[in-house]
Amino acid sequence: MNYFTMGYWVLGLAFGVSAAGAVVALACIRQSTLSVTARFRMVWLTAAAVSIGGVGTWLAVYVSMLGIGVSSGEVRYDVTRLVVGAVIAVAGVLAGLVIAGRAGALPRVVGGGVVMGVGIGVMHMLAMGAIRVRGSVEVNIWLSLAAAVLAVAASVGLVWATTRLRAMVALAGVALLYALAVTAMHYLGQAGVHVDLDAAVGQPTGEDLFTLFVPVFVMGTLSLAVPITAVLVAPDRTGTTRSRQLAQAAQAAKNAAAQGNSVAGGSAGGQAPARPTGRTPQPVG
Repeated sequence: MNYFTMGYWVLGLAFGVSAAGAVVALACIRQSTLSVTARFRMVWLTAAAVSIGGVGTWLAVYVSMLGIGVSSGEVRYDVTRLVVGAVIAVAGVLAGLVIAGRAGALPRVVGGGVVMGVGIGVMHMLAMGAIRVRGSVEVNIWLSLAAAVLAVAASVGLVWATTRLRAMVALAGVALLYALAVTAMHYLGQAGVHVDLDAAVGQPTGEDLFTLFVPVFVMGTLSLAVPITAVLVAPDRTGTTRSRQLAQAAQAAKNAAAQGNSVAGGSAGGQAPARPTGRTPQPVG
């Protein structure tokens, strides 16, 4: 198989799509930590899941697969597998973000990253299994599992970064690293795809990716435009959140001090003062 029949610009486009989806998702996750209600937090997390699972990962893989070609015949794809893979990727990312939470506890971060990575790995396996040619297609399970492991590692790192970093410059750097990991995952899994061409076999079933590229790319762009607009118009709650946290900490300290004084006062009040006996103490000896 030839991975770059259209030139290496496809690789650059896929990397850019992945980085754009990741940075928008990280901005949405950052906004979710500032949400004052659970409902709005879930809205932000859903937008993040669509951005990173649907655009930053699935659409980036879709763009990369535009460059795949064979020596004879056409390469087509099972659209149903591709669509199911997109749904699984988005659902896996959302589940991972919900499991991780915003407290940053290590077990939850690791668990959320694993769930997210498994969803992305399954998506990529479905994408590789969707390839159709004039002949047979075999997918190396070990390279597919290696790609899934890489997806899990990248997801754990991404989730950890969302619980530790708040500056958008740092999050943009994380997005670039994630895009690099997605690119490596894709070509690692794609290296395990082996085709055996047979001229006696008719044209493969399925669809050509170029036929669906324009509507898919437009939908991906729109799915990023909505959260970008929401992030830009969202009120800056950073100061409000910090003030609320400081007020809660001060109130907790005040309550603890009041409780301590109450305990001390109770102890002092429970000890009766010594009453004079009226007798003069006699010297000893």
